Amino acid sequence: MKKFLIIMSIIILIILAAVAYNYNLYRTTELRTQKLNHEYEVFTEGEILGTSLITIINKAVDNNEKNGIKTNDNNMYIENDTTSIKIEVKFLESENIFPMEKIQKLGSEEFIKNYAVMSFKCTKKEYHKKTNNIKYMLFEQI
Repeated sequence: MKKFLIIMSIIILIILAAVAYNYNLYRTTELRTQKLNHEYEVFTEGEILGTSLITIINKAVDNNEKNGIKTNDNNMYIENDTTSIKIEVKFLESENIFPMEKIQKLGSEEFIKNYAVMSFKCTKKEYHKKTNNIKYMLFEQI
């Protein structure tokens, strides 16, 4: 009888430890997602200047590089279903929408020189279905 109680206690402890570990892993993932999304969503709550926009673009490129997001033949990031981030910008003087890769290729200094004091607004944002991480943002010049 004593052996049975010891074995049952050990099994219950193992189950409790597994549940606690999985819950902790879930919470850690949720907090990481909230922190990552907050870093980008701060810029979607109204108008931002071009200097802030280039900061977001640099952050997204850095995030894609850090997460090993591959690029295609045109050096455009290939979207995945968990960690990729894509930012596009629509300027007043053009009907075209420009991806962040083209803006960064032209250079941050050039962008700041031309658009530092211009206002932009996030008009669209999307999240990855799998991870709820931010995956796409569209900024339009206003």
